[in-house]
Amino acid sequence: MPHRQLHARAWTLLPFEMRKAWGNAPQPLFALATSADSRKHTDSLEAARHYLDFDDLENESIDIWGQRWREAELALAGGDTSTNPRRFGVLPWQLEWTYRRLVLALSPPDSLPPDLPRVQRAAADLGHYLADAHVPLHTSGNYDGQRTNQRGIHALWETRALEWMMLNERRTCPPCNLSDRAPYDPIWTPWQVIQESHAMVPDVLEAHLVWDSLCQKSGMGFQRRGRTMHLAPTPEAMDLWDSLTFRSTWPRHCLAAERVALAWHGAWLEAGKPVLSTPKRVTLWEQLKSYLPLQ
Repeated sequence: MPHRQLHARAWTLLPFEMRKAWGNAPQPLFALATSADSRKHTDSLEAARHYLDFDDLENESIDIWGQRWREAELALAGGDTSTNPRRFGVLPWQLEWTYRRLVLALSPPDSLPPDLPRVQRAAADLGHYLADAHVPLHTSGNYDGQRTNQRGIHALWETRALEWMMLNERRTCPPCNLSDRAPYDPIWTPWQVIQESHAMVPDVLEAHLVWDSLCQKSGMGFQRRGRTMHLAPTPEAMDLWDSLTFRSTWPRHCLAAERVALAWHGAWLEAGKPVLSTPKRVTLWEQLKSYLPLQ
């Protein structure tokens, strides 16, 4: 998903009291929204944190809900990578761990005041992983249609369609009051989201087959991005795609933003509603004074 826009939407849903407590300056949080994707280039363990191949897990007959999965993960860690459970992804567990990391950042065990940049990093990662969980193809081993000759379907759903919808002035999310929503459960909500997303996979794949057959000749056109021109689906093709997917992408985006806000808010409440402060910048002169002898 276009993560920065989703984080910005989630921020607007937070109660004023919480936004004020977090310094009411969310720009660093938005800037960090894509950091998890950037880490894929430097951390070999990062990619698995963004998905769960739900269908492949079912084929392996692994009890993903119970203790057997945790035992298998521990037993196979460091062993043959072909049998390591991480190959299916660890998204729901990563969501739980990152939520706990955010709570810990909000209420440090050493009684020190919370560090705002640390909180923002944890919150941005939690929002990123939770947004990914709302994407159908993040829950399937056929994540880019590579098994059904449908390459490119992942970016079509997750990026191109949403970017096109964001350009449409009529696309707005419905009003939302977090107090009217069920609280975010760091253990069970990730599984609920993944089950919802996975149920959408067959319809997305079927819609792409029809869309591709109808748009082979006239569905692509040149579009300017920055200083370059590139091929992209035309507005007409994107409208057809939206229709074939039962116009479900935008509501899914809005729901993801709501749940990100609920997760941030839940962690803040669990930590005791701390008030965060921006770290004071220490000038070079102040640093030098600390080394001078007392007068």
